[in-house]
Parts: sequence; C-alpha cells; structure tokens
Amino acid sequence: MKSRLSFALVFIAITVTALAAVLASLWMALAEMVRRGELANPAIFDPWGYVMHYGAVSGFFLITVIAAAWLFFDQGIAAPLISLTRSLLTTLRTNPDHEIQYAGPNQLGPLFQAINELTHRLAMHRRELLQAMTTATARVEEQKNRLEAILRDLQEGVVVCNLNNQVLLYNQLALKTLHVTGELGLGRSLFTVVTREPISNAFRRLRLRVAESRHHHHPLGITTRLVCATTDGLHTLHAQMTLILGAEELPTGYVVTFNDITEELAALGKRDRLLREATEGLRAPVANLRAAAEMQATNPDMDITAHRTFDEVVFKESTALSETVSRLCREYRDVITGYWPMTDDLSATLLEMVAQRLKETSDIVVTVVHLPQWLHGDSHSIISLNEYLIRCISAYNGVKAFDIGAEAGPRQVVYIDIIWRGEPLPSSVLDDGLDIVLPGAPGGLTVRDVLDHHKSEIWSDRCGEELARVRVPMPAARGVHMASELPPRPEFYDFSLLQQSTPGNDLAERPLKSLDYVVFDLETTGLKPSEGDEIVSIAGVRIVNGRILTGETFDRQVNPGRSIPKASTRFHGITDDMVQGKPPVHLVLPQFHQFVGDAVLVAHNAAFDLKFLKLKEAESGMVFNHPVLDTLLLSVFLDDQSVAHNLDAIAERFGVQVSARHTALGDALVTAGIFVRMLALLEDLDVTTLGQAIAASSTIVKVRTQQKQF
Repeated sequence: MKSRLSFALVFIAITVTALAAVLASLWMALAEMVRRGELANPAIFDPWGYVMHYGAVSGFFLITVIAAAWLFFDQGIAAPLISLTRSLLTTLRTNPDHEIQYAGPNQLGPLFQAINELTHRLAMHRRELLQAMTTATARVEEQKNRLEAILRDLQEGVVVCNLNNQVLLYNQLALKTLHVTGELGLGRSLFTVVTREPISNAFRRLRLRVAESRHHHHPLGITTRLVCATTDGLHTLHAQMTLILGAEELPTGYVVTFNDITEELAALGKRDRLLREATEGLRAPVANLRAAAEMQATNPDMDITAHRTFDEVVFKESTALSETVSRLCREYRDVITGYWPMTDDLSATLLEMVAQRLKETSDIVVTVVHLPQWLHGDSHSIISLNEYLIRCISAYNGVKAFDIGAEAGPRQVVYIDIIWRGEPLPSSVLDDGLDIVLPGAPGGLTVRDVLDHHKSEIWSDRCGEELARVRVPMPAARGVHMASELPPRPEFYDFSLLQQSTPGNDLAERPLKSLDYVVFDLETTGLKPSEGDEIVSIAGVRIVNGRILTGETFDRQVNPGRSIPKASTRFHGITDDMVQGKPPVHLVLPQFHQFVGDAVLVAHNAAFDLKFLKLKEAESGMVFNHPVLDTLLLSVFLDDQSVAHNLDAIAERFGVQVSARHTALGDALVTAGIFVRMLALLEDLDVTTLGQAIAASSTIVKVRTQQKQF
C-alpha cells in the first residue's frame, strides 16, 4: 500500500510541477504585455513572439520534468525488473538455490523478497521430490531384483531372507517342501526349519565370491548349490542359493530354492546296499572259491586229466567273477558320484572356510598355502571332511599348527593336503574313522560317504623333511577356468629401477628360502606411466618359508582420476563404473606399504610396476626401497635358451596352472607359484642367498641394456 501511495505522490508532483510551469509562463507573458502596454494598444501586440519565447521556456521545463520522471521509472522499476527477469532465468535454468540480490529503491524490495522466498520454496520442494523419487526408485529396483530372483524358480519352494536370515517372503510350495505346519513365518529365522551350517557356509562362499569380483566370470554367477536338511533330520533337501545384490554390489539378502530329495536318497541308499551286497559281499565267496580250486589243484588223489580240467574251469570262472565284481564296484561308485549334487569351486575359498571354522571353535591354527585350484565337489561336505580330519589328527598327536592347500595332480585330480610337522598318521587311525558321522553333515553323511561321492580315498605319508601329510584326492573342475587368450603384456624396462645396490650384509647373506616375500602386480590404464597412465588395481600375496599363504593377500581397486580406455579394460576387465567411489592411489599405497612390511618384493617384469610406484612417491609419501626380484630376469638367468619369458610361457614351462589371468591378484598368484618353483632351481645353480639372486638378476639387466643399444 505504501508503494502505491509513493508512486501516486510522485506522479501528482510531476503533474503539479508541469501545471505550475505552464501557469508561470502564462503569468509572465501577461505581466510582460501589461508592462509594454500591449493590451491597451492591440496594434503593437505580437502573440507569436510571446508563444515562441515563453512557450520554449515552458517546453524546456516540461522536458526536464518528463526526463526526471523517465529516469525515476527506469532506475526504480525498469532496471530492477530486467535484473529480476535475468535472475529468475538463472534460478530456473541453472541453479535452483540462487538468491536474487536487490539494492535499488525500497519500493520494489518486498517484491524481490517475495520472489526469493518463492524460489527457495520451489527449490526445497524440488529436492524433496528428487529425494522421494530416488527413494522410490531404489525401493522399486530392490523389489524388482527380489521378484526377478523369485520368478526364476517359482516351480520350487522359494524363501527370501535378509542378512539376518529372517524370512521376508515365501511361497506355498516352500511350506510343503520344508514340511512346515506353522513354524515358518515372516520375520522368523530360516534356521528354525533348516540346518544352519550348510546355509551359512553357502552364503559365506557367495559373499567371498562377490567380494573378489569372481562372480562376473563364475559359471554360476551369484548362485551356488548345496545339500541341507530340516532341523528334525527327517528330510534331506537339495537347495540353490542366489544372492540379492544392492548398491555397489553389496549383498542385501538371498533367495533359497528347495527340493526334497529324501525319497531319492532313500532309494539311492537301498540301491547302495544292494550294490554292496552284490559286489563287495561277493568278494569273500570268490576268494573261498579260488582257494578251494587251488586246494583241488594240489590234491594228488584226483585224476590228473579231470583234475586239470576242473581246475581250469574253476580258475576261469572265478577270475571272470572277480573281474565282474571289480567292474560293478567301479560302476557303483560312478552311480553315487553322478547323483550327488556338486559344483565347481575354488580350493582357496573352501580351505579358508576350514581355517576360519577351526579358528572360531578351537585353538588349532590352520594356514592356507599353495596356489588356488578349481575342483568339483560338494563344498559343504569337503569343508566338513577337512575340518574333521584336522581335528582327528590334532587329537591323535597333539599338533596345533597345520598347513592346508591344494595341488593339481594327474588325470583331472586335485589333491587336498593337510600338512604338519611330525610323523604320518597310521592307516588304522584313518580306517577306524571312515564310518564316523561328520558333525553338521546333512543326512548323517560319514567320512566314507563323502569319499565315495567324490571317487576318493585317503592316506597319510611323508612330504618332506620332518613333515607329514594326509592327502585327499578330489575331482578337478569340469568347467573351464583358465586364462583368457589375450596377448601378454609387453616387456618394459627402465633399467635404472633394477640397478639396485646389494642390501645390508645380514639380509644379503640370508638364504632365499628363509625370507618373507610379497609377490605383487598392478593393473593400469595403459603402458606409459610417464605419459599419464595410472594404476587401477594393486594386489599382492605373501610367501613365508617357501609357502604361498593364499589367506594373506592384498587386493584393492584404485580410482585413477581419469577414464580407463576400452583397450585396457579388454585386458583387465576393470571399467570406469567399477572404480567409481574407490579410493585414489595416494590412499591405497600406504595400505600396501604396510602390508609389505619388511618383505622382499617380487614381480614379473618388475620395472613396469616399479615405475608406477616411483612416480607416486611424492603424492603418497611412500618410498618402496625394498629389495626387488624380477621373475622375468630370473627366468632368463635360469633358461637363457628359451625365447619366450612372458608369464604364460614360464607358467607352462614350470607346470603352474594359470587362472584369472590379467587381474592383479590372479597374476600375483601365478607369479608366486612360478617364484616358489624358481627357488629350487636357483639353489641347484648355487644361487642360495638374496645377494646372489640380485647379482644374478643384475647380470641379465646388463645384457638387456646392451641388447637395447643394438
């Protein structure tokens, strides 16, 4: 109201001023005519002269008043409105939180305040709307993922659980499959109706698979199969678990589908007993028959011709019967092995579970060693069997420290070795435990059952000086889990990085096999560190006393601060989305430096990796001045006649199985397997200390430097 009154007073003042100017001009003109007496003498009256003179003065005054009015309108109304329009466009187009500033006349101040309040409320409502849309989208996406997982297996009993194993959803077939009358309900624990250990072990294995990003290439993805039982032990179930992944591929729950295989297993059990009676039960009669035939063959009272004919018939038939029994035994094992549900799994995952369970429930320390191997079997049974065997060995000889690892054997066999310092286990101890029911195993599985299902057996022997082991053969994986056919990374040399001085006398004179090593590898955006390429992944594995400790690894992805070329992603599989939100290199390198500690660094084509670390010293504050051994240079030293010294060629030459190549951790593990085998070859060439190994590498550096000059 005050603004309207102000504007009215301004225009009234302008009007009065203009009227006063006109009246003043007329009055002055009249006064001039009176002074000259022109009113009394019309003959000398010149009206146009007065108009021209006083009209011009009045017009000039009116123009001045109009100009002042325009200036007031322009500065007080037009200019602020133009500024307001531009600020509103800025608010609408670019920045909803933009605050419009006003420093003009007070008359338009309330308008600007009102518009600012309006834009602030609009921005607030927009943020609330976006937040609501984001939340709703996330909920819809989560529900969509759950429903998709369920819809894949609606023909089976389906149960959806959260990370606390509480039931979120189930179908009616699940109630029938689990033989539930009222115990299963929303919010209740799945373990009220199903045994805990198989479910927990399967979930841990899947979570570890996702954490290591192996689910992208695993044949089953985020799914695994298992065997469990109802809590009352009356029904055995074949189950399939699928993780539900949320933001950043973190598990938010899981879906389990169940099939009741109690009747099938019962029928299989009957068939097993019949097969045993028809095969193993005939061994004794056959042996007696052959013994009787041999007795008759030595009977001097029988006619020689008849005696010989009878002996030949008995011996021929008994031999055929014996061969038939042996064949039936083999077929019997094939039958039960082919039926039991099995999957391909990485040995390191299963054996780490064994070590973890023993750590949580006993004072037994188990160290997982050797390179991971892919094997085919029932994961829960394998975990339970190895846990039982370690407990059995410890109870017999009091040993509390074990190594456990897997090694590739001939004819598609993977050996699981339990190693300890001491004497081998007597065969009688192992035989007496074959019929022991494994704790937590579904369906009352015994040690013998697990071995039979995997076409396996068990024995104990020596495996080194003062070392003993129990060896359990397992079938090798049926799927293909080998390296990609991508070309090897080219050799890279910055020779100054490998011209290292001999370490201190104490370290230089230490035997190679007594040192601690960290074998590491980098994945990068490209092959030119001096031209802006960056680290995208760094991994390492520790070697202690010649053992690869697969349980002690370092594996981190790094945000390179730049885009990752598709040509590089083709090698290591790391995309821009995968490193989004990952820490930068200056935060990861201090963690890796701490992991390395005082160990000797080992890498293949080490100059390449060291160049990247050298360029990041100032940014990270970490200097990697550790002694370094290069498996590429050592390979040339050990076999200078070979042309190929890339990682795949050396691995093939040394019999190291390659898996998950062109990933930092995969390449580090392969390099570790190669390096452990190199230690024995270096010892044969009288290279037994770190100083000698560095000296041997230095000779190859000199040769390569000379080759580069020609």
